[in-house]
Amino acid sequence: MVSKGWITFQIVQFVFFLCVSVFLFTRTIDGHGTVQTLEVKLISFAVWGIFYLGTLATEWLAYFVVRRFKH
Repeated sequence: MVSKGWITFQIVQFVFFLCVSVFLFTRTIDGHGTVQTLEVKLISFAVWGIFYLGTLATEWLAYFVVRRFKH
């Protein structure tokens, strides 16, 4: 069974992902002063999404490895 703390952390991490995603789509100029077009926003979101999915995959892999060696 997955612990409540781990589920809570996953929910908080997903909410953080959504907040950053909204920020990426609502900003008009990035930190370098470049105007954000739709294409640039989609590229930024793709990079952010790949990072999030990689982090999520690593966490799930660690969970299954720990779970396997506990039993």
